[in-house]
Amino acid sequence: MGLSNDSSQYTAFNTCFGTYKFSRLPMGLKTAPNTFQMLMDKVLHGLKFKSCLCYLDDVLIFSDTFEKHLSDLKEVFQRFRAAGLKLGPKKCSFAASSCVFLGHLISKDGIRPPPDRVKAISDYPRPKNIKELRRLLGLFNWFRKFIPNYSALVFPLTRLLKKEQIFTWRSEQETAFNDLKHKLVNSDILSFPKFDLTFRLSVDTSARGIGYMLYQLDPDDETQKPRIIRFGSKSLSPWQQSYGPTKLELLGMVVSILDCADYLRGNSFIAECDHQALKPLYQNNLKNLGAIYDLRTLDVNTSAILV
Repeated sequence: MGLSNDSSQYTAFNTCFGTYKFSRLPMGLKTAPNTFQMLMDKVLHGLKFKSCLCYLDDVLIFSDTFEKHLSDLKEVFQRFRAAGLKLGPKKCSFAASSCVFLGHLISKDGIRPPPDRVKAISDYPRPKNIKELRRLLGLFNWFRKFIPNYSALVFPLTRLLKKEQIFTWRSEQETAFNDLKHKLVNSDILSFPKFDLTFRLSVDTSARGIGYMLYQLDPDDETQKPRIIRFGSKSLSPWQQSYGPTKLELLGMVVSILDCADYLRGNSFIAECDHQALKPLYQNNLKNLGAIYDLRTLDVNTSAILV
């Protein structure tokens, strides 16, 4: 990506041979990611989310059929050629049934963690200090949407990060460490949402945290196996843990709805919870929840019900 004369002067640096400046956008420049993403958005305008996805220099082209894929490839290539952009053949993969995109293995069946990442985590040794623990938690956090009740499971480990807490690895940390590994290794494939099907949000809230599962049921599937879209969870602060049962369940429901706003906004959905005291709040109007927790920013369909 070329730089204008006005911009290149800000990349100048001194050497014993004189002063030099970049004529093309270099890696490491603070504004480089933003500038390059703006370029890609402009080049692929009208194609993003229809036939391709793009994050910086990672481009994923998806199609329903092979013939359509060839047409989509041609259109993207024409856009790149017109913009003067070049592709590295060794970094490209064409007509693949699956690929790794932004750290996830994507195929027609859905999304799952890449096998090499899963193996790296399953082989990860027991942390011996805070630094190693933070590195481990960073790996787990990246794939938390594949792990049910993640916040509750990881709590014994995150508790060691508190300043007043002495790093002592006990049996509860070992159990949490092994449970998280097992959950990730045996995680379900996350399905792509079908917006013609009803979303279902199953929420479970306790003093340990909030956990939810967003899924759909396909009427054409005889097994009626849930099409899991994502798992989510959130730990509770000390003052939230002091809530009464109804208020705590309401908090869990609202937090889960807001967390899934990109899927639920403008769509009807079914909210599943075992706390029947919440049912009157849903029977009238979901926006009534705003009297306690502000949901006005979420344009959800008020036909949501509690079961």
